[in-house]
Amino acid sequence: MFKNSMKLNTHEKQSLLRFVGLYLGSSFVLIVFIALLFLHNAKSIFLENTQARLQSESNQLTQDIIQAHMHNWDEPFKTLAHKYSHLHFVLLDAARHVLYNHEFGNATSLAFFGKDGPFPVFLDQDNTFYLVDNKIFGHLGVDLVILEEQHPTHLFAALYRRVFLVFLGVFACVGILSFFLARLFLQPLASERSRINTFSQNIAHELNTPIAALLITAKAFYQQTNDPKVLGILASAKRISHLYECLAYLYFQELRQEEPRLLDLKSLVAQQIAALEQMAHFYHVSLTSQLESKTFKACEEDIATLVSNLLMNALKYNHPGGFVKVLLNDCLQVINSGAAIPESKLKALTERYIRLDREKKGYGIGLDLVQQICIRYGFSLEIESQPTQDPHIFCNVFKVYFSS
Repeated sequence: MFKNSMKLNTHEKQSLLRFVGLYLGSSFVLIVFIALLFLHNAKSIFLENTQARLQSESNQLTQDIIQAHMHNWDEPFKTLAHKYSHLHFVLLDAARHVLYNHEFGNATSLAFFGKDGPFPVFLDQDNTFYLVDNKIFGHLGVDLVILEEQHPTHLFAALYRRVFLVFLGVFACVGILSFFLARLFLQPLASERSRINTFSQNIAHELNTPIAALLITAKAFYQQTNDPKVLGILASAKRISHLYECLAYLYFQELRQEEPRLLDLKSLVAQQIAALEQMAHFYHVSLTSQLESKTFKACEEDIATLVSNLLMNALKYNHPGGFVKVLLNDCLQVINSGAAIPESKLKALTERYIRLDREKKGYGIGLDLVQQICIRYGFSLEIESQPTQDPHIFCNVFKVYFSS
């Protein structure tokens, strides 16, 4: 039914689990309700059938008592006992004294049968069914006929077992059905997502060579001419290259097989700063750093992506004459001048496609990537926006606390 190549991403797997969980939960409640209703009805039917059977036996016994009285049978009680040897019964007079006991198990404790009330009475006490009837009307001095039928302590244990086994079977079938239904519903979405991802990966792959060529050419041309216009071209090429790296990081994560290794964070951060110095110069932004030695075990591409996105974000959302400071000690801090970030918007910054300043070019991907990497490694990302002496300029601080 499903293609073996169908793969679900994290969000689709979560949707699948939520759907299956909701489906199974509601199905469980419904099946339990049906099972309890069935058990109630089955027990009621069994008890009603038992009462009807004992009532039929009592009616036949009553008729024979009346016949014995009317036809003056010799030793009527012994004759009745012989005829109804398969029954356990006792005959009581109006004073509730025993007239005759035929294998009745508790003839000396009949106080609970002496109550006045509508007859016949059907009782289930002490693992025994009792039927009490008074339709003899005093024939042979009998006022009450009591029939007794013992039953096992766990009378409905077999019924419970059968219902439980059926419940397990039905619930297992529902679970399998829910899984296949969820896969069936998600298949078109997964196929479309796969098609879009393939298209994006192909574009990213095809852009690699021309972007690299553009960047190399712009660098070489700027080194020869030192022309500010060429610097602008180089800065634009850097932004295109950075966007390509973000897209490549997003779409080629599953293909990467890089193993974590011990990284020199000071050297790695310094490399990322050096790569963006010309862009900072073009934007007229001061880029300074104060780095201490620190090592950490991680994949180099992950940490490089984290640092480069923080730096690019600090340069992009800055102003001419502003600054970017990079500090590395127990944590990594990227501090930049810029517009104030409302406190209510701080958490939203790390959501994909969220941008506070729509006039700035960008796609709202960078800080989302930073947050993903922090979650993957157990880092903590904190964002602050602090006022400066200039009421129009704030100091925005992005701190990454490394896990111990």
